[in-house]
Amino acid sequence: MKQREAIKRIFAGMRADLDDYRSLRELLEAQFEAALQHRTEALTEIGERIIAVTSILEQRRKERQQLVASVLPQGTPLSMAAVADRLQGASRAAFESCWKALESAIRECKTLNMRNCRLLMDQYEIMQRVLNVQSDTYAPA
Repeated sequence: MKQREAIKRIFAGMRADLDDYRSLRELLEAQFEAALQHRTEALTEIGERIIAVTSILEQRRKERQQLVASVLPQGTPLSMAAVADRLQGASRAAFESCWKALESAIRECKTLNMRNCRLLMDQYEIMQRVLNVQSDTYAPA
């Protein structure tokens, strides 16, 4: 594959990832709301959708890694900055802007995921304490 085609595919993958990270953000918000309301069925369904989206994102990340390796001279550390350095003018600006937006979307989703994880773990911990108190309360003397 020619360098130009590889860069086009990298760029297209980043744009597709931006769309999927928007979807993931919405799913993470829905997951948070479902957890707050203790809607188990909704949590299960949302979790399955999150897994599907993150699987697609992971596939694209692996493909992007391979494409970046094919664009850069052998031995060059793999980075999107190194790919951007191979571009000029408006193409470079658009590429860098898209990459920065993608990095921002990734950070946002990681933050939301950690928030959701803390909520779910706190809820689990509370349930464990309640169940342990009840078992102690009703234990034979």
